[in-house]
This record gives sequence, structure tokens and C-alpha cells, in this order.
Amino acid sequence: MQPRPSGHQAIARRRLLAASLAAGIIGAPAIVRAQATRSLRFGTPVPPDSTYGKAVAMFADELAKLSGNKIKIDIYPNSQLGSIKDMLTQVQLGTLSMAIAVPAWFAGFAKQMDVFSLPFLVSSQERLRTALDGGFGARMAGFAGDAGFKLLGWLIMGPRQMANNLRPVHAPADLAGMKIRVISSPVFLKTFQMLGANPVGLDSAEMYLALQQHTVDGVENSSVDIVNLKLYEVSKYFSSTAHIMDLFGVAMNKALWDSFTADEQGMAQQAMKTAMDWEWKTQPETTKAAVEKIRTAMQVNDLEPAEREQFVAATRPVYQQFEASIGKDLIAQAIRELGPA
Repeated sequence: MQPRPSGHQAIARRRLLAASLAAGIIGAPAIVRAQATRSLRFGTPVPPDSTYGKAVAMFADELAKLSGNKIKIDIYPNSQLGSIKDMLTQVQLGTLSMAIAVPAWFAGFAKQMDVFSLPFLVSSQERLRTALDGGFGARMAGFAGDAGFKLLGWLIMGPRQMANNLRPVHAPADLAGMKIRVISSPVFLKTFQMLGANPVGLDSAEMYLALQQHTVDGVENSSVDIVNLKLYEVSKYFSSTAHIMDLFGVAMNKALWDSFTADEQGMAQQAMKTAMDWEWKTQPETTKAAVEKIRTAMQVNDLEPAEREQFVAATRPVYQQFEASIGKDLIAQAIRELGPA
């Protein structure tokens, strides 16, 4: 009679199974597995011609090149594999190799990721990149790892702005009673409640129809995605609130990552760095072009510094309300490293 496996052995077996599923190598003889080409599936919610989509393709191409075509990635854009939450769940389970999502979606698996969703936190893209490349980024990757994800890197999205069909937004009072689509995140929901809006949690793929059918009065998203998703076709007013500097985390199933050799991990990290460096340099210009496009299709108002301060003051209590779930020390570190120098 075989002894019952220990808890640690059972966990190890489940992780090996997940890695094998994600890599698509279950059932192959051991000698074949050692030589087999890894074929990974990468799901994204973004169009392939977006900056993010191109960065994902660059990562795949670079990894194939570095590995001598031993690691190949099939990309499934435009939410072909389900909602963002669905794809992250699949990555966590190991039935999907990789996905991208903004921190607010990752927070459903690791609450600490909500720190990125705190309003008016990040002072500049440069400060954000420096923090992510250092100890702060390593700490966030640790939280993701505990939830079953390997965070390979980050793709910058840029500041999130507001678009709506009712009126220009110059002050929190202008949002009173307005139905605004937000990510289904407690931090996003609380932030917009404090601004007087009526926030509605929806996946990004649902925004166009929600605006078109007047299920919501407005949305908040980056300028680039307002263009990518053609939201300017179904909304009238654009307000540059810049309430969050958002980004995509690039995640792999942790068990799959652990099954990589040290050389394979190094190749993946180098390929991601190449894609990140290009995307972080390119995205600001893409954002600028998106705003120019929006100015031709919508009525645009840029918030004056005094107007923006009203939003900052109205939402500052959100930080204290999420100290228990995010961690008071993590919030303090984020303010130090991401706020004004």
C-alpha cells in the first residue's frame, strides 16, 4: 500500500500538473518533453495594432529568437479567450499560459495590487518606471507570486481620463449622479462614489455598447483606449482628469514559470525588457496622438491645476479606507516612491 502524499507533495504535484497543462506537454514521453518546443497561449483584451498589442508581439518574437524557436507564443487579442477576469483566472489555474491586465483586475487575486488604483498617486511615468524596476516592483511581484502569477513586466497605459455624454467635467460637482463605467474594483467604485458619481462596474469590452445604449452616461479610461475602442463615436465630452496613471501587468502562470530552466527564464526576462523599453518609450507619443484625435471628435476640457486639486481633496480619504486591505506600510511606500520627488 502506497503512503498518502504529504500536503507539500500534493501541492507540488498540482503545480506540476498546472505547468504541464499550460505548456501543453502532458502525455509526451520524458525524452520528448526534454527536447519539445514549448507552445504558450497568451490572451489579451487589446487590439493587435495597439501599442500594447505590438509590445506583446515583440515579446513573442524576441523570445522565439532568443530560444531558437524552442519557445513559441500564440497570441489571442481582443478578449477572444474571455473577459479580463476570465483570462486571469485561467492563468492562475494553468489552463492559459499568459495574460495582461491592469492592477485593478489583479487585485481580485492579490489585494495589495489595489495600491496602483489609489487616485492621484503617481506623479509621473518616470517615477513609476523607476519604482517598478526597483524594490517596490519586486515587492508587488511577490504579492502576485503568492496568488499564482509570475509578473514578467509592465506595459504603461498612461493617465486615465473621463468621457461622457452629459456635460464637461471641471469639478466633482459635475459628476453628481452621473452613471460612470469603472473597473469592477472596490477602490474605483469608492473613488467615484466620493466624487458624487454613480459608478457601474463593467469589463472594458462592454463600454462601447453601454455608452451607445445609454446604460451608462460616461466612462473613465486612457486616451489611447478611448480611441482604440472607438468610444469617441458614442460620447461627447472628454475631460483630462488624469485621476490614475494606469498600466498592464504581464503575467505568466507561476507553476509554468517555475518549470522553465534558468536559461529559459533569462530569455523570457530579456525578451520582456526589450518589449517594455520600446513600449514605455512609444506609448507617450501614442497618447499624444490619441488626444489629438479626440480633439477632432469630442468637446475637450483640460483641467486647470486648481480644478484638479478639488478632485485630489475629494478623493484623499480613499487611501485611509483601504489601509486594512492594501496595507498601511505599502501605501506609505507607494506615496514615497510614486509621488512627487
